[in-house]
Amino acid sequence: MDVAEKVVIVTGAASGIGAEIVRLFLGAGARMVAVDVDPQLPDAMEGLTNDYPGRLHCVVGDVALEETALTYARTALEAYGRIDVMINNAAVSYVKQIAEHTPEEWDRVMTVNVKSIYWSARVVVPEMKRTGGGLFLNTGSISSVVGLPGQGAYGPSKGAVVQLTRQMAIDYAPDNIRVNAVCPGTVDTPLVRKSAEDSGDPEAFLEGLKAAHPIGRIAQAEEIAQFYLFLASDHARFFTGAVLMIDGGFTAQ
Repeated sequence: MDVAEKVVIVTGAASGIGAEIVRLFLGAGARMVAVDVDPQLPDAMEGLTNDYPGRLHCVVGDVALEETALTYARTALEAYGRIDVMINNAAVSYVKQIAEHTPEEWDRVMTVNVKSIYWSARVVVPEMKRTGGGLFLNTGSISSVVGLPGQGAYGPSKGAVVQLTRQMAIDYAPDNIRVNAVCPGTVDTPLVRKSAEDSGDPEAFLEGLKAAHPIGRIAQAEEIAQFYLFLASDHARFFTGAVLMIDGGFTAQ
């Protein structure tokens, strides 16, 4: 799957799905801007930066803030002159029921998981219009479409991602800007590992996640990143407004 010379921004890039997206897309010829709140992002990306000179730039910033969107867009434009693909992948989660969340936790989840996409749209859509179109890929979840225990703020936030995706797809189809949501099942990422630790019984938590998927396991981050690579390639040009489950059969139950 070829994305040669496409300019791609991905948030939540320091680990998990985001880090695999950076690795796979660079290998397929893309020019990348990797974004994460983790100050260790440049160190985590150092090997790739060296392997692909001039094709990877890092932005450390909180996607909950408009200034981060302005920074990553400016970085892409100064380095490459355009933005072809915007991957909104950053997310936070707390394993709690709704009434147990502090107001600060609720706001943090909604701002990082949902408002960050609004910020990206504000700064990236005008640039895509200027250059004739582009693609947004927003990371949803099985929690976008079903209720799961302990997904208090996270589930509603991911539901909002799906509807935001549909709305953007309709609004910007005339501008040749396509917008899709990728909704993974459980993926073996640091976020899931943290949720397991927060549960108080990590082993039982992870075994329960595996058993919940008809395929009998959870996904590896690379499997999900491969799907993003397909969607960013020219093989997927008729996809827009799609909510795409990649969940080991979870939502087929």
